[in-house]
Amino acid sequence: MNATTARGHRPGDIAWMAGGACLNRGDLPWIADPEHTTAWDLLAMGALCQDCTVRSDCAGYATSEKVTAGFWAGSHRDPDAPNVFAGPGWAAETLPGLAGLGGAA
Repeated sequence: MNATTARGHRPGDIAWMAGGACLNRGDLPWIADPEHTTAWDLLAMGALCQDCTVRSDCAGYATSEKVTAGFWAGSHRDPDAPNVFAGPGWAAETLPGLAGLGGAA
């Protein structure tokens, strides 16, 4: 009997990755350590993942393969990664082109 994910994929099957919204976005730090990822990066990657057609496949893969690093299916998989949405001060960095619209005064 073969082990499968909720979507019926065998662990290790990565053909679905060809449909990922992240495929041609090597400019974003998908596999960077959390300390090398800015709040802006996390917001940009999360926005890209939001409407990705293979997001559920990505989440299933990351779960079944016990991925513990990188940004997968809209969130960082490193258990020690800070949650930029969780606390005060996450927008301390001024986002490019948005000076004066939040962040540090």
